[in-house]
Parts: sequence; structure tokens; C-alpha cells
Amino acid sequence: MKKSEMYFYQLLRDFLTVHLIARRNYSEKTALSYRQAFNLLRYYFREQKGIRFDQMDFSCFSRSNIYDYLTWLKDTRNNSVSTLNLRLSAIKSFLKYCGEEDLELMPLYLSVSSIHAFKGARNPHIGYLTQKQLKNLFSIPDVSTRLGRRNRFFLILAYESGARLQELLDLKASSVIRNEACVQLQIHGKGNKTRYVPLMKATIKHLDAYLAEFHKEIPKEVFLFYTVHDSMRTQMKPGTVDHFMKKYGHLAHEADPEFPKGLHSHMLRHSVAMTMHKNGIPISYIRDFLGHSSIETTSIYSYADEETIAKALESIDHEPYVKDGTSKERNWKGQEQ
Repeated sequence: MKKSEMYFYQLLRDFLTVHLIARRNYSEKTALSYRQAFNLLRYYFREQKGIRFDQMDFSCFSRSNIYDYLTWLKDTRNNSVSTLNLRLSAIKSFLKYCGEEDLELMPLYLSVSSIHAFKGARNPHIGYLTQKQLKNLFSIPDVSTRLGRRNRFFLILAYESGARLQELLDLKASSVIRNEACVQLQIHGKGNKTRYVPLMKATIKHLDAYLAEFHKEIPKEVFLFYTVHDSMRTQMKPGTVDHFMKKYGHLAHEADPEFPKGLHSHMLRHSVAMTMHKNGIPISYIRDFLGHSSIETTSIYSYADEETIAKALESIDHEPYVKDGTSKERNWKGQEQ
């Protein structure tokens, strides 16, 4: 099976620029990680095999070559097991795409796909916040200011929805689905998959207050979270979220040294998943709630919980942003409101 270098470049370009973004609806951050994986592979072939990038073709992707590459990552660059598996996954995804585009390339994918994921000690330290830490975090934004109110609602929704950062930023006012039974968020996730996340009554109150202030008489196709530039509402950028999260995380850590350093939006996603798991919600339900494609991904929460099983039995405040005296009811996440 001989395919020209030019054909290889065309498929690699289409995979990185069209397939991942347009077809699979991957975030720019995920697409960047795939590009980095292939840049490192290119470096390996040049330095270890004497093959320049302009000389690469599909013959480079033999099972033995890919296994040698992974061994080099492990032994020479001291990469972790998780990093090895990420690099392997990127290569498998590319070759699967190539096989779907050209059946002659399918044997190449089948050969490399027989390389099993590396096994090793899994890191049980999933970064998540306790209920006390969440309560303190939600109290930090200055709600006497417009941006403070926006930022606090973003924190609340990031926790309650369990959505990824890009999923939150892609939400529009029209993503809020209301009917007589409930209020849901229509979330478009990885792989262009759509899921519906119901919101609890306390969260709906915050949502309605936010919409009344930030989306009054504004078309529903405007992004739910936006910034204003030259009187134009544009989609909020990840950098904006990172900026205020680092600020609030720093303040929270100053007040409580046990508050994790480096607060980021995914930590809120981990936090709600851990809360649900500790309250007995089945892993399969949490998988669907988070939009994971595999239950193996979701199982990290049950593994991490082994380290904190004693704390899981303690009585915790399940509604960190609701003031004392608010009526409470059991919700589907095992929380009270």
C-alpha cells in the first residue's frame, strides 16, 4: 500500500482543520492538543528516524513505528501514562479518519488500533471543591457591580450544569428551554452531541435575574455570556473566564489555604460530579449528565472518592449559594434546595 506524501498531507490537514472542528465540533483547545501531538510526532521522526516532515507518508505509521514512538515518550521524555494514552488516542483518531476516507488505509488503522492503552497508577487527586469551598467561592464576586453579578452567575451555572467551558460559552439565550415541567439547558457537546440538563429551582431564580439584567429586549440568538466591544455583543472568550477565575481563586486561597490553587472552570465540573457521586447517583447517570462518551472516563470520580470516603459520609451543605432560611427540597443530584 503506497500513498503519496501529498495525499498524506492533504488528509492530515483536513483532519486537523475540518474534521475535528466542523464535523466533530471539538473546541479550539482540543484541536490544538491534537496539533501538538503531531508536531511532537514529526519531531520524533526527524530526530530519531532521520525522516523529515516533507518525507513523511503513511508508511511511517506502522504499528512498530508508533510503538517505538510511545516507548521514546516514556523512556526518553519521561511522559506519564495519561500523556502516552493521549498521544496514542490522537494517532488512532487520525488513522481512523483516514480509513473512513479511503478504505485502502483501513488496515493501517486496524494495525495501530491493536496497541492497547498503557496501564499505570491512576492519579486519585481529582481537583474539586468541597461544599464549604464552593459556598465561599460564590460569595467572592462583588455583586454590587454588573460584572460581579455576571461572574457569580457564571460560577453558579458552571457548577450546576457541569458543562465544559466551551459548552458554556457557546450557550445562547435560546439554549434555555422552558416547559411546564422544568427548565433545561440545551448543551451542544463534543462530537456534535446534544444533551439537556435540567436546572433546579434555586438556579432558575439566578438565571431569571441574570436574563432580566443582561438579556432584556435582546434577541435570543445572542450568546448567553457576552462581552461588549464598540457597542457590539460578542461571545465571551475563554481568556475572560480564566482571568476572573484566577482572581477569585487567589482570593479564596488567601482566605483558606486549603482552597486549591489555580482555579479553573473544569474544577467546578469535577465538583458537581463528585457531589453527585457522594450522594449515591449512579456513575452511568453522571456520565450522561457530563456528556462523556465512555463510562471509563466518568469512573475517575468513584476512584478519587476512595481517598475521601470518610468525608463522603459527613453531613454537608448541598446548596452553597442559597441564603439561610430558604426552603429546601431534595433534587436529582442528591442536593437540597
